[in-house]
Amino acid sequence: MSDFLSEESLRAFLDHLAETSNVSVSAKRAGVSRSAVYRLRATSPAFSNGWQTAIATGYDELEFRMLKTARFGTIKPIKRPDGSMGRATEFDDAQGLKLLMAYKASVEKTRGDAAPDPLAAKGAREQMTATLEQIRQRLDTAIGAPIPAKGAAADAT
Repeated sequence: MSDFLSEESLRAFLDHLAETSNVSVSAKRAGVSRSAVYRLRATSPAFSNGWQTAIATGYDELEFRMLKTARFGTIKPIKRPDGSMGRATEFDDAQGLKLLMAYKASVEKTRGDAAPDPLAAKGAREQMTATLEQIRQRLDTAIGAPIPAKGAAADAT
């Protein structure tokens, strides 16, 4: 691995860091040494900010994936009583509950003592639904297959 950090190698490192959230893997893929990127992070505020942005992007992707799984479930193969195979949507309620609790805690921090506004809540629900639909569409495109609609259960295949 090289200690030479070109603009191209730094861009590649940050791109891989956003994708993997793993410094070692990102440095290796970018063809640079871990120690060189750590040294640069310690001395360059711009690179340090890029690093933090890349890590935040990685965690945003993780959050999207977890929300997708909590909302739409995971398709699992099942064996029917007659021996044939089918598919069912499985939901991880424990993970969903953790996400809801984290969301609730974050909302309570920002809410303060303001009285609830029913119109604002409706708008927020509509915005969240639209955002989750955008995430679903983005994930559909990324995996090349549609994500089952909310509430989907076992199918006949």
